Amino acid sequence: MDMIVICGAAIMAAVLAVMLRQQSPHSALLLSLASGAVIILSILKNIPDLLSGVQALLSDSDIDTQSIAILLKVVGICFVTEFTCDCVTEAGLLSLSTNISFAGKILVLFTALPLFRNILTIITSLQS
Repeated sequence: MDMIVICGAAIMAAVLAVMLRQQSPHSALLLSLASGAVIILSILKNIPDLLSGVQALLSDSDIDTQSIAILLKVVGICFVTEFTCDCVTEAGLLSLSTNISFAGKILVLFTALPLFRNILTIITSLQS
């Protein structure tokens, strides 16, 4: 889906949700969450093209694929965490959103630990 279509659909859903919020707050929340899910699902069809592009880039370069895989996992964790936090905040649960954000940050650090280890190994080998 084209970005202009996505933005147009999001603006229409937001206007409808604001108008609906006065009569039925629960329906407005469901509309908001459903429109977000539809937008996310519409862009998921582009994932295979993205992955094949990244794979082509990696095959042409001399970069360690394990490091790139870790970076892609970290980016994925960030996207999922941000989307979840936004949905939970929209539902009015700010403290839960904060906890999800904190859990995402810890998971990013845990996932990136092998990269930190590789960087420290390179730094110590340069000092010798």
